Amino acid sequence: MVVKILLLGLNSAGKTTLVRHVLEGKEFEELENLPPTEGVKTDEYRYRRLIQISVFDCGGQKQFLEGYFTERMERTIFSNARVFFWIVDVADKEKLGEARFWFKQAYNSLKKYSPNAKIFVLAHKYDLKDKISKEVLKKFFIEKEPLPKVKFYSSSVKTKAARRILCGVLNSIIEKTETERMKNLQKILDKLNKRINASVTMLINKDDGLEIASSISPELDSRIITKDASDFLQYLSIKTLIYPLSVAEELVRQFRKNRFLQSKTLNTTFYKFDAEYLIIKDIHKYVSIFIAAPITRVSLDKYEQEITKVAPRLLEILKLK
Repeated sequence: MVVKILLLGLNSAGKTTLVRHVLEGKEFEELENLPPTEGVKTDEYRYRRLIQISVFDCGGQKQFLEGYFTERMERTIFSNARVFFWIVDVADKEKLGEARFWFKQAYNSLKKYSPNAKIFVLAHKYDLKDKISKEVLKKFFIEKEPLPKVKFYSSSVKTKAARRILCGVLNSIIEKTETERMKNLQKILDKLNKRINASVTMLINKDDGLEIASSISPELDSRIITKDASDFLQYLSIKTLIYPLSVAEELVRQFRKNRFLQSKTLNTTFYKFDAEYLIIKDIHKYVSIFIAAPITRVSLDKYEQEITKVAPRLLEILKLK
């Protein structure tokens, strides 16, 4: 099953930034000054390595918007959409009327070609000081016509709110379609976490740095395991921790070339703190295991051995070879 996500909005609203932040694990500083999207850009992603996503990122310049509603393009763009996001730059107050006009066109096309699509309006760039509120935006959009089933959210890449919104929508799809696989992954990680006495064990999708599944030690104080802590794991991208491993591979090749190293592969990184290890081990080119554990409990060799044991079954569930 492929989940089609359609993103529309006026130019410079932040559509491409939103996609790359959530589905590629890019941070705000990496996404400043992106060039405008011309026409329709389509990209494929494996969100949490569990569902296939096809993103239609539509440029918001007027000439492109006019083209989307022609007979030739309307069906292609608006058919079979599972999720639709209309992105509004809430700091650009002068364009609100124009944003509402084009949203109504898109809303009507969706009802025509994808009547069951989930529809969201994002009051984006909400971190900026000079902006309108989500409530004012909602009132402005619906003052002339009710919009049943349209949900309004405040969104910001800088504050990570955008990741929570988009991930929350996609996670709800996973809960409906991938329940059995999630249960099987959870069982394996729970057993692994117990055997190695870790605080937390996470299976990570390397493309975006997001959690596929995780297990938290029951020994942790119940005051720590709050909803906020669970959300922290679910919406955290640790791509910045995974990325140095791939960067270091070139340096390792140079050491090997000059015969300072014999090993051919680099697949594990250790971060040592006063009392804990952070361990990141690649088990596939798309998947890593992340472990946080007390130094005193298990040897590093034990971590390696236990991860190696469970890796084949985890990859089988994820349908990776």
